[in-house]
Amino acid sequence: MSLWTIAQLAAVWAASSALIYTLLLLSYRITLHPLAKYPGPLLARLTDSYGAFFAASRSLHLVTFENHVKYGPVVRQGPGRLVFNTAQALHDIYQNPRLTKSPLYRLAQMSSQSNIFDTTDVETHKRKRKIISRPLTEKAMRDFLPTISEQVDVFIRELRASTSKPVNMTQRCMWLGGDIVGQLAFGYSLQQQTRKTNRWLQPGLALASARINVYMQAPWVRKLEPLLKVFVKKSRDKYVNILNAMITNRLAMDKDAKHDLYSYAVDEMGGRDAASLADSELWAEAFFFIVAGGNTIAATICALFFYLSRNSSCYRKLAEEVRGKFQDEQDITPGELSKRCGYLHACVNETLRCATPNTGTLWRQQLSVADDTCGDPLIIDGHEIPPGIDLGVNLYAIHHNPEYFPDPFIFRPERWLDSSDAQLRAMKSAFAPFILGARSCPGKAVANIEIGLTVARTLWNFDFEVAPGDEGKVGAGEPGRHDRRHRETEYQLFDTFSAMHDGPVLRFCERK
Repeated sequence: MSLWTIAQLAAVWAASSALIYTLLLLSYRITLHPLAKYPGPLLARLTDSYGAFFAASRSLHLVTFENHVKYGPVVRQGPGRLVFNTAQALHDIYQNPRLTKSPLYRLAQMSSQSNIFDTTDVETHKRKRKIISRPLTEKAMRDFLPTISEQVDVFIRELRASTSKPVNMTQRCMWLGGDIVGQLAFGYSLQQQTRKTNRWLQPGLALASARINVYMQAPWVRKLEPLLKVFVKKSRDKYVNILNAMITNRLAMDKDAKHDLYSYAVDEMGGRDAASLADSELWAEAFFFIVAGGNTIAATICALFFYLSRNSSCYRKLAEEVRGKFQDEQDITPGELSKRCGYLHACVNETLRCATPNTGTLWRQQLSVADDTCGDPLIIDGHEIPPGIDLGVNLYAIHHNPEYFPDPFIFRPERWLDSSDAQLRAMKSAFAPFILGARSCPGKAVANIEIGLTVARTLWNFDFEVAPGDEGKVGAGEPGRHDRRHRETEYQLFDTFSAMHDGPVLRFCERK
């Protein structure tokens, strides 16, 4: 037998073995796997590539909602994944000390150190959260409030200079968020609102976030990272350089010169000198801080402007509340807004429900046998879950579940004010825009301050309306589309784990 014949037979044998193995694996996943009894799309039950495909199209949140409508409150969204759509599961998963972040989060690690987002170890997360939360406490926010107010001043001034032409609110709000988070992280002014130099930052970070989202759905795709790095190297280098500039600038100041993350974290997270900076925990936390701090808040502000511009009664009611409660713009402070503006609070809650800035499913997994000392079976909303299974609730899906939120695609802030006690309890049980438990967002306070101040002061100064023509359609769904983006009155979010968006495009004029 010739060497060529032997090579041919070996190739046939290898291909046949691979085919048989694949067929057996796929058969196991839909017949004998512990999750075989749970419904879901056939491709999702067979392969994680299902989730990766829709993550790449930035529509996985819409598909998850659609799957719950079709298959019910528990859907198998991957061979080893279950996504739930009940308030009970929301609390069972995210307030459960027996669960921690899935190992999938390690795929999001982009530096030598883990950060508060991608760390899976419970004790490490506790330590990190304790440090990261310090500049975000109520007291720290009072110290930082003048900086937020200064940036909102710039936002108002830039809107006033743009009254002759339509304004894309996504750009304006992202630049505002970027300027605030730069100051909050390292006392550094990115000046995105007034200069073009650093405006590439958010689009570049969105691409990185989208890539990570695909990895977390199908870990095998992460093996392509070395190849992808070739294409994103220029963008990544720019980001590293600006982060380096921010921290180097901060190193030149006294530690307590600013009320920022650096002043609270440098002693415990390293990075006191340029040589140790790149390998420090502080660098890793800054990497995530910049991503999470600006974009998620911008998404909520933009969505609220979208819904106000398309719901005239809500717009009038909120404008009357803000203008009626405050005689002078300088009186508009977070504390006074909280006391005087109940309808504003309802509008913010309704926006967080309709356009949840965290569109990705936040996967959790049972602790290892060594760490989970309970010994009892893990029960999630009545379902016994075997170890090693990824579990989650998609916030977009549950926030549009009519069982908790009647007419879920209608923007109606009044539901938070005039619902019966029973209905209000049901809504609150399923409402978690900043997620629940030990892993909830530590930046909730700064988010509420920035959203409230920006919207209230804009309404105090200006009237606005949807821009004419095609520009006015930016941000809205399109009737007749078959990609789940057909609702004209819904602000369109694009799932890159967090939410990306475009628009609305509005015309502003001085208030009458």
